[in-house]
Amino acid sequence: MADLNYLIKQVKRNCDISDAKYWGNYTICGLLLSLRELYRFENGIKPWEDVEKEAILDWIPVREKLWSELEHQDYIPIKINNKEYDALDNDSVNAILVPLGILYGAGYGRHMKPSFFIAELHKMDVIKGYTVHIAGKEYVRDMAVYPAMLQNKNIIVRRNAILLLLWDRFIELRLNRSKGALAFAFDSYAVSPDEEPTETLNIKLMGIAESEIESYIYHEVGEALEGERLGEEWKNLLFSISNSRAELLARGIKDLLADTSENGMLRRLMDLKNAGSLAFYVSSLRGYRKSIFKEIPEAFEKLVEAGNWDEIEAARVSCYKRVTLYAGMLLDLYREETVRTRLIEHIEREFSHLF
Repeated sequence: MADLNYLIKQVKRNCDISDAKYWGNYTICGLLLSLRELYRFENGIKPWEDVEKEAILDWIPVREKLWSELEHQDYIPIKINNKEYDALDNDSVNAILVPLGILYGAGYGRHMKPSFFIAELHKMDVIKGYTVHIAGKEYVRDMAVYPAMLQNKNIIVRRNAILLLLWDRFIELRLNRSKGALAFAFDSYAVSPDEEPTETLNIKLMGIAESEIESYIYHEVGEALEGERLGEEWKNLLFSISNSRAELLARGIKDLLADTSENGMLRRLMDLKNAGSLAFYVSSLRGYRKSIFKEIPEAFEKLVEAGNWDEIEAARVSCYKRVTLYAGMLLDLYREETVRTRLIEHIEREFSHLF
């Protein structure tokens, strides 16, 4: 195989091109937070260590200059052993890398932004016919960080991305001193909001990240099976409404389909009676997912009070029926030729109660 550093250099190029093309889709706050985390990653700064303000302020203009040079460039193919592969051809690239203990990830994220990374392969498994790859230490990535992704018959879960999310949630816990689902979740893993952000805490959070991997796997299993049911039309729908509120709504609906399906995350957590993981899930609901899955907060409270999982099951089934209806409505709008030219407008009108 070609030198690992050469592989990393190629993937880094595509990461920078992707960021250059899509940074404008971020809110100002989101962009600054993403830049800070990317700076932390590229400079080896630990999650509990401070980022020097002057250093990052010097770094941002340099990165912006690079983006201006790359925003109109095409993604480069990945060259391994003198053979080139499309940058989004995970299967072919990983056929070479996985036996060597290296994992390549590439796919479309929010706003159809291509996202790339290279990592150590931590472990593998097969679940419900899907090959699961768990990424360990990451060598290179772009500005967007997704804990898990589905690529054909492969599920990729990024342990370090889960760890970063847990650090964010811990800081949220410390700031808000919440007594709700988030506090319950951390307490389930014996983590107190009074703990200091140190390497010792990082070790604890890494243990939580390892435990939470299963939740992300079963989200992607649900995503895969629901995707098979919805078919290629759903992907075409997303492309046609990309970079809009309608896209975010559609993605939220699909996420809830995955999580509340018979093969998805919530069903798995119920089977395991894993209240801690469920608490992380409930506390993480935002935006459209939160407004649609309106049953789950009360159902979780009843679980905490009386240990009754029947309320969680009732909430799951109710939400699944609702989002199945919503997904069908979106596809019906997409199929109407008279609507398709103004699809976003029609979706926003049809779902005005959620916008």
